Amino acid sequence: MTIISTPVLILGGGVAGVSAALELARRGVPSVLAEKGPRLGGRVRDFCCKATQACVHCGACRLGDLLAEAAARPEAAFRSLALAAEAQREGGVWQVELRPQPDEGEADPLAQPLAEKTTVNAQAVILAVGYEPFDPRRKTRFGYGRVPGVMTALELEAMLGQGVLVGHDGQPPESVAFIQCVGSRDESLGNLYCSRVCCGFALDMAGLIKEGWPETAVTFFHMDVQGYGPSWEEALPHMRQAIDFVRAMPGEVSAGENGPRVCFAGPDGQPRSREFGLVALSQGLTPPASAGALSEMFGLNRNQDGFLGEDAALAVSGAQGVFVAGTAQGPRGIVESIDHAALAAGAAMESLFRAGKEAAHG
Repeated sequence: MTIISTPVLILGGGVAGVSAALELARRGVPSVLAEKGPRLGGRVRDFCCKATQACVHCGACRLGDLLAEAAARPEAAFRSLALAAEAQREGGVWQVELRPQPDEGEADPLAQPLAEKTTVNAQAVILAVGYEPFDPRRKTRFGYGRVPGVMTALELEAMLGQGVLVGHDGQPPESVAFIQCVGSRDESLGNLYCSRVCCGFALDMAGLIKEGWPETAVTFFHMDVQGYGPSWEEALPHMRQAIDFVRAMPGEVSAGENGPRVCFAGPDGQPRSREFGLVALSQGLTPPASAGALSEMFGLNRNQDGFLGEDAALAVSGAQGVFVAGTAQGPRGIVESIDHAALAAGAAMESLFRAGKEAAHG
């Protein structure tokens, strides 16, 4: 077994984890980052730029800059295929056991695969383990997995990233519908929170579709529209001219003659239906799959929505010397996750300073 000592251990190599490591490195604080998968970058690796006539500030391009800086920062050590399995705190130090994971053949030039069981002794730990997209199969009425032409917004993102748009029949669709709040703001699931990023994410993709396939009609089914600042307020009126905004949550998506049929209530409360060439479900953000295990391992608090930590704005976890960064603590976008990681890094450095001061005074 290998033993490593470091001021800060970061669990999770997505955009928040890498950002936290860089924030520490810029201030001369070494860290070890452990990513359970083969590559750094997390889900942001799969996101495409959504700029059309101008930048829409989606943040997808930020990852490349972060990874380029990470390559030039010797203070940060990156380990891939490394899963945190056990943790205990002794003498003001967290002892975290990392276990190697199966090699999937996707080597990352920045991350060294964990070769053997390793214990990391760290004075502070930052949890940046991301989120899980809601599984739309749990909302059977939307037809995901059984109605041709129904996909998730993340799957549509991957398609657009390849520069293609294909409907249920293998051809560019004449119409596309986005259905919002799939898995969030849903009392039947117990997910009462707003995922915050879905409206902007879907409408940015709608803009890409209107730019690349201008004849394609786009419909946006929603409860209401969540904004994200002055630029959003300026853009929304133009979006409403190009996109059909329908304030209704569809009751059923079924197979129609020419594509998925969406049933919903009109403004008069009467049932209506439309067929589309493609339907994209905007999945909500749910707590990370490891939330339960990490909560037990480190003695963490979880907030009312099941995410790690105590407050959506702060980096506190409820456990001494442990901090939370990015979407592990609650729904937030890419740029906000980068900022939140800096907050977590700052909190970790403050804890190191306090520990050093206490040690100096005996």
